[in-house]
Formats: sequence, structure tokens, C-alpha cells
Amino acid sequence: MPERIAVDAGHGFTKALSADGLRQIFPSLICPAPATVDLGEFVPSHTVAIDGVPYLVGEAARKHATPLWSRDKAADPDTLQLVLVAAAQLGAMGPVALATGLPLFWFGAQRRRFREALTGYGASVQLPGQAAQRLWIESVMVLPQGVAAAGPVLSSVDYEPGAYLIVDIGYRTTDYIIVTKAPNGTLDYAPDAAGSLPLGMSAVTKTVVDAINRQYQVEYTPAEIESQTTVTVRGQHIDVTQRRRETQTSVGKQIAQQLALALGPKLDKLLGMVAVGGGSSLLTQVLPGLIVPHDPQWANVQGYAAVQSGS
Repeated sequence: MPERIAVDAGHGFTKALSADGLRQIFPSLICPAPATVDLGEFVPSHTVAIDGVPYLVGEAARKHATPLWSRDKAADPDTLQLVLVAAAQLGAMGPVALATGLPLFWFGAQRRRFREALTGYGASVQLPGQAAQRLWIESVMVLPQGVAAAGPVLSSVDYEPGAYLIVDIGYRTTDYIIVTKAPNGTLDYAPDAAGSLPLGMSAVTKTVVDAINRQYQVEYTPAEIESQTTVTVRGQHIDVTQRRRETQTSVGKQIAQQLALALGPKLDKLLGMVAVGGGSSLLTQVLPGLIVPHDPQWANVQGYAAVQSGS
């Protein structure tokens, strides 16, 4: 039997969940390992070998790789490789049954090609310090981000029957949909109250990076700065927390304004608004009463796993 695995290969982070509850998360960064000088035991190996070719993945790639930015995930080798690495980190070997997703922006146009690109895709993956493991994707289920997240979130008894806006704020996009929970617990999804906004955590990082590079005449990349509280410029530590905080508030206000424009009076008829995704904190300061569930960054991948298991 193929091992069931759910993977959310987001533009910011890759999250993976196995059928027995094992989790892995790492930055969605991958690049061929650069040529280096052999320093022996002073530099332990951090490379991941894919069919014998060494790559830097996740945190190890932060100074070398750029965040995923392709609109066409089916044609993006980085996305496909990150899915395999995530499965390997969960210990998968042999055939894999994969559940994954796409932003609403391009779900309709790309889900078939993404499924076809992943089906049959495989490689020998050797993680640092481990033996190589051969795995391949035998079957694929592609689901819409945000929509998939609603199921595990609203199924909780903490949410009484009524209409909720689910907002999934990721690295590059914000997906939203109104979902109505019936008294018997079933969910009614409203396709006429769903969509995507081209805003996410990347807008925060880009604004901060551009400001620092412009002010100090340096060339930091988004990947280098996005997780840092300070950066070093010519021997000085430059704090970026205040600048990032202000930018987060600004981007959060933009998202809230665009949601209001898209949904209009529908917002007045909601029982609640729920934010999930790695960027859920962007809305906490600008939307009073916003609900942020436990583990919001894992909502999508948990939704993929729930659909895959039929629960």
C-alpha cells in the first residue's frame, strides 16, 4: 500500500504530514550546492542528494536560494523536488499517495497539470547523515488552499453553526471563502464568495528588504532577512523589528480593505472571521474579533490529509 502523505509546498514554507501524525516543516528554499573548499570535519555536510546530485534545502539554502516564485507549479522543478524531500523527511520509501494543493488564483487552471506532473515523479533522496531512500508518487490529489483548511478548523465544537469567513494568508497569496456550518456539522462552501488576493508575507519581506537595501546601499535578499530580527551592515547591527512590525500592519490593512471590497455586505452577515496560514498574524491587529485557531500554519496540510483519509 502506498504511504499517505499530505504536503503543502508553499512559497514560504513546506509543510508535510504523514497519516500517523508525523510532521516536517522547512523553508521552501532549494538550490544546487555551490562549489566549496573542503574543510574536513570543520564543516559538516548539510546537502541533500537527489539522484546523486547535491542540493541545499531549507535553512541550509537561505544564503543561496531564492524563495519559490513560479506561478506554474507543474513546470517548477523546485516545487516538485521539495515535495519529494518533504516525503523523505517523513521516512517515506517506495510508493506515495500524495495530497497537496494550489492557491485559488490558479487552482482551476493548473490542478490537472500539477497532478500530472507529480504522478509518477520520483527519485532517490539521501538526507544528511542518512542512507538514500527511493520513493515515487503513485497517486495525487490536488485541493484548493483555504477551502481545504476550513474542514478541520470548523469541525471543532468551538465553532457554533453559522457563516464564517476563512482567510488563508500565505507567503504570496491570500485565499478566502465564506463557509456556513449547519447545525448537524456539515459545511456549505460558497464559490461566489471565494477568491484570492495577490498579497501575503512576501509583501512584508520585500518592503523591508527594499528599504534596508536602499537606505544602507547593500544587497540583502528576502530569504536572508525574512526570519531575522537584525541584519549586519558594515560592522553594525541594524534592528529590523520595528520596520517589519509597521509593514505588517500596513499589509494587513491592505488585505482587510481588499476583502471588504470583494465581499461587501456579506461581511456583515458573518458569525466570525477565521485566519489561517503562516501570515495569519497580519490581520490580528486590524480586524477586531478575528479568530486564529491553534497551529494556523498547518491548517491547509491538515485539510489535505483530512480529505485524503475521508474524515
